[in-house]
Amino acid sequence: MRKVLLVLLVIAAAASAKAIIATLDAPDTNISGLAWGEGSLWAMDAVTDYVYELDPATGDVINSFYFDHITTIVPTGLAYSENHNMVLCGGWYSTTGYVFKYSPTGSYLGMVNMCGG
Repeated sequence: MRKVLLVLLVIAAAASAKAIIATLDAPDTNISGLAWGEGSLWAMDAVTDYVYELDPATGDVINSFYFDHITTIVPTGLAYSENHNMVLCGGWYSTTGYVFKYSPTGSYLGMVNMCGG
């Protein structure tokens, strides 16, 4: 009975596993955030501070812009707001987190201090 249960568990786990559909080359060497929005894949590089809009089928760079932020911020994440049509770049300085808002074309729209300081 244990062997049958184990075999069933292995078959169920294998059936629910997701397959890799495609792989894409990263547009830069230190990607620290990925997001999906408006049919594009977005990537942020933590060293060069560039945000890339990528064609999800080919990985080609459609657009890019510089993530202009407080000089001591370490870029740590990326999101896309479909409701507000904006790219959200996250970063930390010391113990304070920030979210920087940009249009998809790279226009700066503002900043939010997530720790209230």
